[in-house]
Amino acid sequence: MINKRISDKLKSKNILVTMSNTMMKDVAFIKEWIAKEPYLPQDLDEFMIKKFLHSCYGSLEATKRCIDRFCSTRSQMPEVFTKRDPQAENVKTAFSVTRVCTYKAGEDEILVHHYDDPELEHFCFYDILKTLTMQADHWFRYHDVFPSGHIVILDMSSFSLKMVPKANVMFFRDFLLYLLEGLPVRVKKVFGINAPSYYDKLYSLVKPVLPAELCDIIHFYHDFEGLHKHIDKKYLPAEYGGDATSVKVEDEDWKRKINENREMYLNDNLWKADLKLKPKGDGNSMNGSFRTLSID
Repeated sequence: MINKRISDKLKSKNILVTMSNTMMKDVAFIKEWIAKEPYLPQDLDEFMIKKFLHSCYGSLEATKRCIDRFCSTRSQMPEVFTKRDPQAENVKTAFSVTRVCTYKAGEDEILVHHYDDPELEHFCFYDILKTLTMQADHWFRYHDVFPSGHIVILDMSSFSLKMVPKANVMFFRDFLLYLLEGLPVRVKKVFGINAPSYYDKLYSLVKPVLPAELCDIIHFYHDFEGLHKHIDKKYLPAEYGGDATSVKVEDEDWKRKINENREMYLNDNLWKADLKLKPKGDGNSMNGSFRTLSID
């Protein structure tokens, strides 16, 4: 029995070593590819490349497409990828009404986003998206987690039809595609909670651009208790009837870290492609195919 346990441990160790060696070879391949593409930035380090590879399940071609979308879109959307000083007044205002944080949920990771401004007093469409890009960049650059899948929780308690005339719907559709096709995430489930009675009207504005397989894993609930059907309470924040640290506390920690890394956000060219050098016929029209989803 002891010999069998030792044998099993050795097999597991050998598997991990093989996986590690394969990952390093893949990272080296992607680094070489980036070096040969003059339009791509050279500031993606090995840690970030590993995140892309992980999100694409080790597919080199899918990883290349994801990196291309990530870098190209950042150049195409100056409205949300420039002037991102976390100490600027408009950015601080946007941060004051948004809550973003993550929680470990077994092999998965929960991503929470809550726009917390019921009267829409501080709603500025581009600034809200700008802070979301900054929070995503913090997760991408510093959050050392490689989950099996991502569970997205969107708290819609402050959503209102009044947002529509203040927003650029077409821009938001393209931005949503960037989140889905450019960020190194594995979308597993999406939950819209505290959804207003007219959520279907809001959803209809973006649903046409979403891949069918993503629509199949989106669920809406008029309260947060619907989450308990899918996620163990021990993984959920206190605001949603769970045992984990509150969203407010986690969000404050993220904002503190973003301010500590202020210099990174002052770089308007961070991880951006030089579209003038990009080969013709490869313009990233933002209508690409969505990467394979991890669906239960």
